[in-house]
Amino acid sequence: MKRLNYARFVLLLILTLGLGACGDDVYYTDDYLRNSDEKLCGKTWSESYDTDDGRICVHQLIFSMERNRSGKEIFQYYRNGESKPAVTTTYNFNWAWMDSEMEGLVLDRGAEDIHYFDNVWVRQNYLSGKLDGIEVTFIKE
Repeated sequence: MKRLNYARFVLLLILTLGLGACGDDVYYTDDYLRNSDEKLCGKTWSESYDTDDGRICVHQLIFSMERNRSGKEIFQYYRNGESKPAVTTTYNFNWAWMDSEMEGLVLDRGAEDIHYFDNVWVRQNYLSGKLDGIEVTFIKE
């Protein structure tokens, strides 16, 4: 009887320690999940999509903390099979977080040309949210 209780105890101990060892050794903090200027800036964020006229658009956002939080938005349109863009359009903007939680951005191109980037998630390799109501996901280049 004692052996059976001892065996059950050892089995329970092994199961407890074994299950406790599962998972990542990475512990996430609030700072890891929180958006920040450092995560957003100094990177080129890029997404690609097909346009209605059959071209491929590469859309890029570049954020800077220097010079009053400025940035650049670039649209490059490629014809099918070509490696150089047929058309490139560039906009400069100033940006600001919408609120203290840093969950939204305002991109101000000037002359009342303001764009809103809501539900923003900035992670190590991607930037996502709703840019003027359209779901977008940019990847870090």
